[in-house]
Amino acid sequence: MEIGELLKKYRLMHAATKKAWAKNVLSPSFYARVEKGLNRISADDLINLLHANKISVIEFFEQLNPHDHLISSEDRALRLAANKAYYNGKRADLLKLYNQVAKGDSPNKEEHLMLLNIYIAIIDDDYSSIDAATLEKMKNRIFVADIFDADTLKLYCNCISFYNLDENLVISKRAVTQFKNNNSISIQKNILGIIINILIFCFKEKRYQEVDFYINSAEEIATIPEIYFYKTLLLFFKGLLQYKEKSEEHYLDQCHDVIRNIALAGMTEYSNELKDFLIENK
Repeated sequence: MEIGELLKKYRLMHAATKKAWAKNVLSPSFYARVEKGLNRISADDLINLLHANKISVIEFFEQLNPHDHLISSEDRALRLAANKAYYNGKRADLLKLYNQVAKGDSPNKEEHLMLLNIYIAIIDDDYSSIDAATLEKMKNRIFVADIFDADTLKLYCNCISFYNLDENLVISKRAVTQFKNNNSISIQKNILGIIINILIFCFKEKRYQEVDFYINSAEEIATIPEIYFYKTLLLFFKGLLQYKEKSEEHYLDQCHDVIRNIALAGMTEYSNELKDFLIENK
């Protein structure tokens, strides 16, 4: 299927006019000619058009080539297994996946091995196994991304500690700006996780002038049960910032309330970490 035909298929599925579907990316007349195969659309404009209409770039390109669809499906299955093993702290499962990929002939073999190696290093809290070239390649892949996809966003969320604060400020602002209005719960969790980590870094390095953008962006995300924990942490950092600005004790009380609530929820270790953070940074 050609690009114009597939764009038309998606547009009709959404019952949109050509003018509405073109958004502010293309003129309606140019877009109409793209659908007919009379005009060629640039890669940048196509990606912007898909994002504007909330169409998955990966899924769109899969439908252009059945062979690529097969490869991409295998890649997604492997990344899903890797993410699950990582989040559950199952190092043995990550090693099995690593050995499986190493023996295979996937066209994305090098990238998969890099990701698995990084996940294992994070679990071990030992980055000595990652050679400098691999680490730099991974860092550059994220740093130069003008537009994030879900996989790149998740990778950045997991590898945020590899960057210094100034690098993180550049990357995170792009990611937050792109996704803060996204309704996907998993993406909201990643964005809020990134925001919380950046707030931690900013407080540790006393870069308080950077904090408002992240707090305001997090507040624009509607509170739902699935992200309640992140929103609770946000109250902690808001209280700490206001205490530093106004030296009023009730803001510290807000921080202690958050710490108590997290402890009551059964996250004793995390509440102790917040308590230590408050002592060090108030």
